[in-house]
Amino acid sequence: MNSIRISGGKLKGKKIFFDFNDSLRPTSNKLREILFNWIHFEFEQGFECLDLFAGTGALGFEAISRNASKVTFIELNKKHYLNIKKNISKLGLQDSSKIFFKDAFSWIAKNDLSNFDLIVIDPPFNMQLEEKILKKIVSKNELKKSCKIYLEFSKFCEIEIPSRLRILKEKKLGDVKALLLEI
Repeated sequence: MNSIRISGGKLKGKKIFFDFNDSLRPTSNKLREILFNWIHFEFEQGFECLDLFAGTGALGFEAISRNASKVTFIELNKKHYLNIKKNISKLGLQDSSKIFFKDAFSWIAKNDLSNFDLIVIDPPFNMQLEEKILKKIVSKNELKKSCKIYLEFSKFCEIEIPSRLRILKEKKLGDVKALLLEI
């Protein structure tokens, strides 16, 4: 069993356990720190986060550690889903977490997105999911004006950002590109 540490906030240093495989690429400590430095002043207390394609759940756990009142994890891989569920229990985060064993696209289609302040999207690389999921989110036309979207993808991938979204911040780190978007 592999692990990564939460990089900041009230859970700093706590471990998140996961089974490594080729489809799982945990967000690096550096990128998690960059994301939460970008939004630090936006959400000082009690924000709601949606972690799509949750994988290890690192981004969602980091959000809880940094004052998210609730995180909704969406994960379709059964093994990853079960590991996130175990980590929620081990860290005692049942009151601030919901987890769904679902496809991100079908979950978005059936659920209201208007409560979320932050949506983190880190799909498996090289599957061309980034544009599709952004279009699906924007097409629902129910995001808060203050909602931020964090997108992580391969820097070798060309992505067309829907015209309703604008890029606030961007960073390349190794083979990864990260964007912070808003309506």
